[in-house]
Amino acid sequence: NVSGNKKAKELKAVAYINPVKKLSYINVSKLPNLPENQCFQMWAEVNGEMINLGILEEAGDGQNLKALPYAKNAVGYITIEPKGGNSNPTVDNIVANISY
Repeated sequence: NVSGNKKAKELKAVAYINPVKKLSYINVSKLPNLPENQCFQMWAEVNGEMINLGILEEAGDGQNLKALPYAKNAVGYITIEPKGGNSNPTVDNIVANISY
């Protein structure tokens, strides 16, 4: 289970990791409300490189699985970014970390 920090207390997600098949996913079930000009964005740090995984949306009624790049000791981050996403993560706006 993944929870947000004080900037996104209502954030709820579940990370699924399958080391045998080398697959990892995150399912976001709850995102706090943000101003219209902001969004939540997912990142992965793999071998020291930050990879943009796109804008997050709530699962709603169904599953909203987002694939994570699989790597040993990878770390995922969720940040608050300007609407439409950002090309680099805003480190001051990290709201959750996922080690996988």
